[in-house]
Amino acid sequence: MNLFLPILPTGSRRKLIVAVSGGADSVALLHLILEAGYRNLIVAHFNHRLRGKASDGDAAFVEKLAAKLDLPCEIGEGDVRKLAASRKCSLETAAREARYSFLAAVAKKHRARMVVLAHHADDQVETCLFNFLRGSGIAGLSGMKPRSTRTIGGIGMELLRPLLPIPKGELLGYLKERKIRFREDATNAVADSSRNKLRLKVLPLIEELLGPSFKGSIVRNASLLADEEDLLSSLTQPIALQEKLRVKLLRELHPALRRRVLHAWLKNRGIDEPGFAEVERTASLLDPDGPAKINLPGNRHARRRAGVLFIE
Repeated sequence: MNLFLPILPTGSRRKLIVAVSGGADSVALLHLILEAGYRNLIVAHFNHRLRGKASDGDAAFVEKLAAKLDLPCEIGEGDVRKLAASRKCSLETAAREARYSFLAAVAKKHRARMVVLAHHADDQVETCLFNFLRGSGIAGLSGMKPRSTRTIGGIGMELLRPLLPIPKGELLGYLKERKIRFREDATNAVADSSRNKLRLKVLPLIEELLGPSFKGSIVRNASLLADEEDLLSSLTQPIALQEKLRVKLLRELHPALRRRVLHAWLKNRGIDEPGFAEVERTASLLDPDGPAKINLPGNRHARRRAGVLFIE
């Protein structure tokens, strides 16, 4: 279970923010980090207020857990339903945005930039398959990275996912062996959202037909594709970092590079997880006989004017 340790920073005195929902994954993560000798930790919990008393119970559980472990704890909350309605996005997207904004505020308050998240191998499999079905290309197929960066409101965070190689079953076994309590989220067992349908219906069917080894294959492929993604990103990011893109330059690029530039550009301009459809709609702006404006998620728009593309 200590396979994840090399991903954490050297020197156990480094200040780390540990995102703890109260569920099995994050509770296991917190105890594993403590077992590894890290003590300068801030426990951070965001109450999405989506499950009424159960959400409040999660927050109370995390607060008590932090107190028991003698760790500082930051509790935040937000009206995710209202945020989703105002931004015209899914509850999942709104929850993620609110959660990361909260983590950025905690990072600023404590002058800490490293945030440790509890995503594990099963999450990686789910993410890769979900992204494949959305047509998000190599970037999506490479899944989540063990290390990544995210900037919100001028606050840069380094996101660490040390549990990515570890299956959920091992985490549950770890908790059971040590009799460590955690909270169950009943909504995870309801096949309502697309992610839950994939987790509860599609993945078990694939495992029934092909056996459990397919999960390890997907995780390995994600690692290989992540290296290729890094190489290609180094070629496209210098262009994609620009606020506006020149139409003439984009038209001259190979279609594969052009798609990558547009995908990275959309992400850099705050479009959350753009898929194939968003990239192709943006590419349609390059056609002089095509539209001059297209709609994007979050009530945003991409426009072509005076030979450049920009987002508003």
